[in-house]
Amino acid sequence: MATNSKLMRSADNIRILAAAMVEKAKSGHPGGAMGGADFINVLYAEFLRYDPDDRTYPFRDRFFLDPGHMAPMLYATLSLAGAYTSEELQQLRQWGSPTPGHPEVDVARGVENTSGPLGQGHAMGLGAAIAERFLVARFGEWMAHRTFAYISDGGVEEEVSQGVGRIAGHLGLNNFIMYYDANNVQLSTRVDEVDTENVAMKYEAWGWNVLTIDGHDVDAIRAALTAACDERERPTLIIGRTVMGRGAKAADGTSFEDKVSTHGQPLTAAGADMEATVRNLGGDPADPFAVFPESREVYDARCAELREWARKLRETERSWRDEHRELARKLDLFLSGEVPEIDYKGIEMKPDGATRAASATVLGLYAEKVENMIVASADLSNSDKTDGFLKKTTAFTKGDFTGKFFQAGVSELTMACVMNGMALHGGVIPA
Repeated sequence: MATNSKLMRSADNIRILAAAMVEKAKSGHPGGAMGGADFINVLYAEFLRYDPDDRTYPFRDRFFLDPGHMAPMLYATLSLAGAYTSEELQQLRQWGSPTPGHPEVDVARGVENTSGPLGQGHAMGLGAAIAERFLVARFGEWMAHRTFAYISDGGVEEEVSQGVGRIAGHLGLNNFIMYYDANNVQLSTRVDEVDTENVAMKYEAWGWNVLTIDGHDVDAIRAALTAACDERERPTLIIGRTVMGRGAKAADGTSFEDKVSTHGQPLTAAGADMEATVRNLGGDPADPFAVFPESREVYDARCAELREWARKLRETERSWRDEHRELARKLDLFLSGEVPEIDYKGIEMKPDGATRAASATVLGLYAEKVENMIVASADLSNSDKTDGFLKKTTAFTKGDFTGKFFQAGVSELTMACVMNGMALHGGVIPA
């Protein structure tokens, strides 16, 4: 485990990189990225598990970024982890660049989801968490992994968060851990000008484990993530109180933190001074894209730990495959995304029947033939006839994901986003 001082240096490095990317692009969102750097740094340096030599390994942890405008924070962190070069960071928001203004799926580089409309990213994360439970129910806890989501004030305000909070709590998805970056600033106003709800109580009412911390305190972040990973009955929401534009300075050296203006434009356009900010954060104003020695040390050490984790898990997987050859073949089929051959000509349909009745007949066949298909309904299964599938399986319930039906309740947008997340996770076919 890295020392706190080295982790704090790494976080400051992420802040400088994020601000420098936006400054060079002359467009973007530096403030939130600077505030969220401490959490994402601890997450990647100590908790998120993946194979650094094969980021597509299916049994990795997932990180779903909800506020896509905070892409510079993600790219900066992934660059320290070896997924992006300095040159690629400097291409933020440029045509054809691997670092677009909002992240686009690139699993080989560690980008699990395309982030655009606020709220949808963490809904996709919920879908990934459900897909993980589906696979574990069939193949064993040896492959268990977690889904981490990162949400902002805007994502909490979006209505889709209501569906995510309710469903995750209802299903008791302890493998779903969400960080809420609560900095009380959004693009055009402070949050408390438009929203004064008690977010912690809301999620507690939905059955979540809720922890509130100083989002800049390394020990507090580490303790919260440890508690979240140890939780066995509930999803966890970590509310991190953070400061927008953490470390930003004006030309005269005064603080330029906690300002609405730093949310959605380069620091210099907002009125801050880039050189003073970089200097305040311990960097070299002449080379803001430099990587600190402490950052290299932290992330090189983590890379070695992750390689050992991946080696052990792959050994476990090989042993499991040797002992469960038939199940292993089924797992490979699930992960391939392929479906078995289906004789559609053999399906008997009533002439002049309703299309939904025909759909129910086909779905019933899918329930028998496509073992990794998950069908969802937003409280309409007896109307849209998705119950043609449900009658041949069972719906997910807390602690039981042996069925293949997702009852989303009355929440069609949430349901669609969740199903997208299942598809992103892989191993299942959402419908």
